[in-house]
Amino acid sequence: MSSFALTGATCYVAGYDFSGDSNQMALNLEMDELDNTTFGSGGYRSRTGGVRSIEASLSGFWQSDTTDAVDPQVFSNLGTMDEVVTISPTGTAGEAAYFFQGGKFSYSMGGDLGEVMPYDLSMMGSNGVGAVRGLIGKAKGDVSATGALGSGLNLGAVDASQYLYAAFHVFTAGTTITVKIESDDNSNFTSATDRITFSAITTAGGTWATRLAGAITDTYYRFNVTAVTGTFNVAGSIGIG
Repeated sequence: MSSFALTGATCYVAGYDFSGDSNQMALNLEMDELDNTTFGSGGYRSRTGGVRSIEASLSGFWQSDTTDAVDPQVFSNLGTMDEVVTISPTGTAGEAAYFFQGGKFSYSMGGDLGEVMPYDLSMMGSNGVGAVRGLIGKAKGDVSATGALGSGLNLGAVDASQYLYAAFHVFTAGTTITVKIESDDNSNFTSATDRITFSAITTAGGTWATRLAGAITDTYYRFNVTAVTGTFNVAGSIGIG
């Protein structure tokens, strides 16, 4: 794949889309470097990996005029744990997505005279599950009818040592919506099997599905709305890890 410029990157945190407030995003995955050098190492350092960590950072332009803005979204939720975070280079269906559960730990705002007010936000993984690399299964958009959301994703099979993961964001909520993850061995889903069912959602926010253990031999996965009342603005990702 050729290189591309970041012009439409997306970052969803719980029920808020930071994409329109941000001009810089970063996701850092690290593992502690542990020295295990011994006298028998031949004069060279020996190392092994330790604990992993996740950190995401956002920078952009500060807003505070409504509840649907950077400051009210961050200030009142600073230190809230296990919020669902999804980052994608483009946010389009089928594009790579990285999602995890984290907390907002660092927030700053303020700048120089004459410049647009900036902000910086740092988030870190908070529950030990780690980041999942998957695909955008539903690009951000409105949903008001039952049925499949987007096309199926070819993620491959889930082997016995892996899990199926899903993250779902609701930015604006109608009355209620119920969503499930289906799998099949073909892209037309002619013999679809239910894999994960989200509890009914009635408010804006992020939902991290209870992961499902393999083995699953199916290779295609998709979101499907089984019930909905009102119009919801949503996005979702599915992954294996």
